[in-house]
Amino acid sequence: MTEERTVPAEEPRPADTLTAEETRVQRSLRYGHRGGHYLALLVVIATVIFLILLIVQNTRRVKVDYVFGSSHARVIWLIIISGLLGWFCGLATSFLLRRRTRRPR
Repeated sequence: MTEERTVPAEEPRPADTLTAEETRVQRSLRYGHRGGHYLALLVVIATVIFLILLIVQNTRRVKVDYVFGSSHARVIWLIIISGLLGWFCGLATSFLLRRRTRRPR
């Protein structure tokens, strides 16, 4: 017949002996990314403040002349629409250039 072997259970160790001591280099690598996070947070906060000021300063209505007619619109909507249209045109141009300059298969 086969013999059954019993494996002795390991005794639980205290939490401080489970992990090896962290070296100074490891600690600096772990905490080193904080500066980048704070810089990114600062950029986001500055951008939000800039956008709020942009909206507040450009709420007046202006006359917009087209080829066939004219209308009145707020300056902020003209800025937003122009920005989105420019971003879309940039994406389309990038797509077309990448497609034309791709190496043939």
